[in-house]
Amino acid sequence: MSFLKSAISVVSRVAWPAARAWARGGYFRPPDLATIQPQIVALVACHWIGDTFWATQVAPSLAERFPAAAIHVVTKPLCADLWHGLIPPHRVWEAPEVVSDRRRESAGWIAIARLARRLRPLGFDLVIDLTGNRYSAWLCFLLRPRWCLGFDGGELGWLYSHRLCVPPRRHLSEQPFRVIEPLLSNCRRHFAYSLPLRPPTPTCTPDAVQGLLGLMGGRYYVLVPGAGWPSKQWPVERFAEVGRIIQDHGGAIVVTGSAGENSLCESLAGRLPDAVTFVGKPIGQVAALLAGAEGVLTNDSGLAHLAAAMNRRTSAIFTGVTDPDLCRPLGQEGSAAVFDAEISPRRVAEYLLG
Repeated sequence: MSFLKSAISVVSRVAWPAARAWARGGYFRPPDLATIQPQIVALVACHWIGDTFWATQVAPSLAERFPAAAIHVVTKPLCADLWHGLIPPHRVWEAPEVVSDRRRESAGWIAIARLARRLRPLGFDLVIDLTGNRYSAWLCFLLRPRWCLGFDGGELGWLYSHRLCVPPRRHLSEQPFRVIEPLLSNCRRHFAYSLPLRPPTPTCTPDAVQGLLGLMGGRYYVLVPGAGWPSKQWPVERFAEVGRIIQDHGGAIVVTGSAGENSLCESLAGRLPDAVTFVGKPIGQVAALLAGAEGVLTNDSGLAHLAAAMNRRTSAIFTGVTDPDLCRPLGQEGSAAVFDAEISPRRVAEYLLG
C-alpha cells in the first residue's frame, strides 16, 4: 500500500504539466467561489448508504444557492433512491465504477475514464466531490468542469481546483456542509449544517410494503444484522434474542439487508418463528419499511442513519471498530441510542419496546 501511494505521488508530480494542459482555462486559478453562478452542477457522492445519506443533506442548500442551475448527482446504484424528491431522476447518474471502500470493491481506472467520457458532454460548470478519494478525484477532473472542489481526494486531491480541509473529530454528517461552505459564505441567507437531519423520502408508501409483507394493522420491528464488514456485526444469536423478546411482547419481526446479506438475514429469520424477510430491495422501499416500524435494531450501518432521521426508535450496536462520536445515528432527542457490543439483548429489547 505504501508503495502504491508513493507511486501515485510521483506520477502526480510528473503529470502536472499534462493536467494543466487538459484542464479548462482558469481551472487551477479558481475565483471566489462565493461569487460564481454555474449553470450545470454535479455532486459526486459515491459512498455507501450512510455517507451518501449525509451528502443528500446539502442538496436543498445548493438548489437555493443556484436556483437557475441544473444539479446532477453521480452516485452508487444502491444509493440512487436516496436522492428521490431532491434531484430529478434523469439527473441521477449511477456510477458503480467509483470505488468507496477497497475492502468491498475493486477499482478500475479505465472504467472511471469511460464513465467520465460518457458524462462529459453534459458540460459541467461546477463539480463538487463529496466522496473524497483518489477515484472520485480522478473522475471529477476527467469530467473537465470549469471548477471543482473537494475535501480530500487522497493522493489525487491536487486535481481539484479548490481543496478543502475538514475539521477533525466532528460528526461525519457535517462533512458535506464543510465542503460547500466556500460556495455559501457570501450569501445573505445563512446556510448551515443543522439537526435533525432531513429524512429520506421513500419511493412508495409504508402501507404498500406492509401489505406486501402481511403486516397491516400490526406493530412490527426491523432487525438489520448486516454491516459493512463482519467485524462491525453483533452476533446473529444476540439479534435473535432481542427478536424473541419483542415477539413475546406481541411485536412482529422483519429482517432486512442487502442482496449480499441474504444468507445472514435468512439465518436470523430462521431463529425467529413467523419472522419475515425483506432482502435485496431498493433503498427507497426499505425506507418505506423503516417509516412504519415501531423500532429498528442495527449495527453501525447506513440503515441506522435512515431510521434515526425518520424518528424511529433506533438501537445501533457499535462493536469498537468505528467511533460513535463520529458516526452515531442522529435523530430527534430520545429516538436513537448507541450501545456497545457487551450490552445485554434484554436491555436492547427494553429500549426498543419503550
